[in-house]
Amino acid sequence: MPSLPEGVLDYTLDVLKRLISIPTVSPEGRHYKEAADLLAGELENLGFQVEVIEVPRDYQRERCKGAGSNPRYIVYGRRPGKGPRLHFNGHYDVVPGGSGWRVTEPFRPVIVEGKLYGRGAVDMKGGIAAVLGAFKALDASGLEPPVSLEAAFVPDEEIGGECGAGYLVDEVLAGAMPEYVLIPEPSGLTHPWHGHKGLLWAKITVRGVNAHASTPWKGRNAFLAAAHLALELQRALTVALSSRRSRYKTIPEESMYPTAMIGGEAGVPGGGKTNQVPGEFYFTIDRRLIPEETVEEAKRELESLLRWASIGLGGIEYTVEYVQEMEPAINEPGPLYEALRKAAELAGVQLGEPIVCPGGLDLRYYTAKGARALAYGPEGSTAHAPDEHIDIGELEKLVEIFYNMIAKSEVWRG
Repeated sequence: MPSLPEGVLDYTLDVLKRLISIPTVSPEGRHYKEAADLLAGELENLGFQVEVIEVPRDYQRERCKGAGSNPRYIVYGRRPGKGPRLHFNGHYDVVPGGSGWRVTEPFRPVIVEGKLYGRGAVDMKGGIAAVLGAFKALDASGLEPPVSLEAAFVPDEEIGGECGAGYLVDEVLAGAMPEYVLIPEPSGLTHPWHGHKGLLWAKITVRGVNAHASTPWKGRNAFLAAAHLALELQRALTVALSSRRSRYKTIPEESMYPTAMIGGEAGVPGGGKTNQVPGEFYFTIDRRLIPEETVEEAKRELESLLRWASIGLGGIEYTVEYVQEMEPAINEPGPLYEALRKAAELAGVQLGEPIVCPGGLDLRYYTAKGARALAYGPEGSTAHAPDEHIDIGELEKLVEIFYNMIAKSEVWRG
């Protein structure tokens, strides 16, 4: 006996293929309106009251770091009911297609051996399609769910989400937050994420003195000074961070510690020249925070360690610029987890305890306002990689779990 009403999986696959075919690459955002119109149309066909909200241009210019000049659109759908508000959030933007694809091109979806390939298949257009598939199953069943349903499809998660979930939560939902939020990010079907690590990106620029390479003694080589500073900083951070371990479970276990990665970007500002002593040199730091830390604490620690390293090296001159920051998020979702666990059990999936995502998510915008939130979706090992794909059997299982959660959970009736 089929687990879903006839035609629901075909519908889900069709929606996913059409979504993948729209190259919603951030930060450019050239095709955001196409995706927003597609998603709004699907929600309307499924009986939702839908708004397509354009983020104001002045807000975009002032608040949305890294966003391009193209407009940003949020799709917000509601299907009011008698129970608590169950709100699904998904981001429709994707990272660039990149190179190395073998099965297909990034934005030409194909199905090969039970897998659907294309950029965004798991991160996270597959999750969005699963949500719409669950709504389709609900529509076909004729059941009245014990919850008020909401769906928000947003841009720009891949660059921080200020013009997506950030604007939605702060300006649209404002003082009327939903009780429960589910974000179908690629966590894998066995462990939902109930929080995520934080992030601090810094750019350190070391100052020297320019000179001709034939007379290097007349200058002060900023590259060599930056190299010494970076090495001392790495040693100090390794000692400081290795003594901290989060009490919240994260997979893999190494992610239960804070980390710092130095040198993702490095170079001479404006471009150097072989025959010129560099008068400036910069390097970046990617600092990941466990839930017990805050961005402000990480900044103070970094600045203190930089001062210590600089003095120890004879007073290296430098400046610090903070490029991006994201507070960690953690919450205890309670009834939301219980509803998801029972829905998964009905679909034959045993759900483990919630864990912390080692990366960052839009989840933080909701938890900061008091909503209980989980991220739960397909296995995501190919996210951002060549030949990104989703297993169709897993996609079908995800649709079933979401449908069970919406229509069959007794948790909402209690």
